[in-house]
Amino acid sequence: EYVYASSFPGAGYIINNDMTECVDQAGNKVDGVSFSSDGTSITVTSKYTAYCTLYFRKIISLGKFCDGQANMGECMNNKGNDIGKVDYLTGDLAAGMHRYQGTKDEVTINYICFGTSDKNLCTQGGDNYGDGIDKYLYRIIGVTKTGELLVIKETFVKENNTNVNFIINDKMYSADCGSKLEKCLWPYTKLFNRLNGLCKEDNANCSGTGSGSGGESNIFINSTYYDYLKSESTWESKINSHLWKYGLSSEGLNNYQYELAYNIENGFTDTVPAKIGLQYMHDYFYTNMKQTLGRPPGDDRWIDIGFSMNNSYKYNYEWSITSFNQNSRYDMVQWLDLRPNNMTMWWAPTYFSSSINHSVRPVFYLKPDIKISNTLGTKDDPFIVTN
Repeated sequence: EYVYASSFPGAGYIINNDMTECVDQAGNKVDGVSFSSDGTSITVTSKYTAYCTLYFRKIISLGKFCDGQANMGECMNNKGNDIGKVDYLTGDLAAGMHRYQGTKDEVTINYICFGTSDKNLCTQGGDNYGDGIDKYLYRIIGVTKTGELLVIKETFVKENNTNVNFIINDKMYSADCGSKLEKCLWPYTKLFNRLNGLCKEDNANCSGTGSGSGGESNIFINSTYYDYLKSESTWESKINSHLWKYGLSSEGLNNYQYELAYNIENGFTDTVPAKIGLQYMHDYFYTNMKQTLGRPPGDDRWIDIGFSMNNSYKYNYEWSITSFNQNSRYDMVQWLDLRPNNMTMWWAPTYFSSSINHSVRPVFYLKPDIKISNTLGTKDDPFIVTN
């Protein structure tokens, strides 16, 4: 359904790029015109004088698509063949699920509140650490065939309202991990334990000393700031335990994308059951399939990888689950948004990680029995878990 309008029709509509066209004063078609919207008005950007005929279409959000269904599992069972009608969600499975794809310039409507049913509490404030938006706002990466929602935290996890950078492990040398170097990998790291609420006095994986938690606290489940995620709480119980695969890749940076990344990571044979994980490299790549092969621009996908302030990077790395093996080193993958048009991946040595701190954003699966509100799914009108 589309509408022709002389002014922005308001919330619930986006520009229909397939029908909208612009011409110059002579009536010749003008290319290279871009549009952006703040939800109440439209901004047109063009190098030349252009006269545009704008068409809009109604937003079909996941909440509206599943309205009237008992929960996400029932929705996917009854309407899964039509899931491609949802804006920015792939109709076909991409790396195991229907993926939300888009760019930062597009209003990718996959925002969801988790930890509160109060939309105002979820969206109040700006993107400054300490505001409620950092505590409750998430993005949906995709939907599984069974109706699970894979979500990622919109902003980085923090501790004590200030610290947003964490070490992945504090073991200085691979020998500290036991007889096999693989013991340095994801489920044995301090970060895995801190995210999953497992840090306690008798957990040696929370400290490299082997003497217990060593003062380290949980930073997500069972933490103080994310108090809605105490064990066996209402919200924690909505998260599915997932079998996270982990392992090593030796693939070169320029080749490690899309199907190759997924095939490598999905082929990992080691697994660990847990509530909380991090992004895989393929999760990042699949947020925007419009890119051709080659090193992708770091600012093109709706998932932010760090950000800069006056060309000085404040949080320039982000940990992932995937590890990298090169020349007998066992390193953890991280990302760096190096320049506006060039995204570069870096590999940080695990055995130096006691001095390396990077950003962390939890990823987890919501159970298919949850139901979400019939809202737009935008940042100002996010989905609300209603049961």
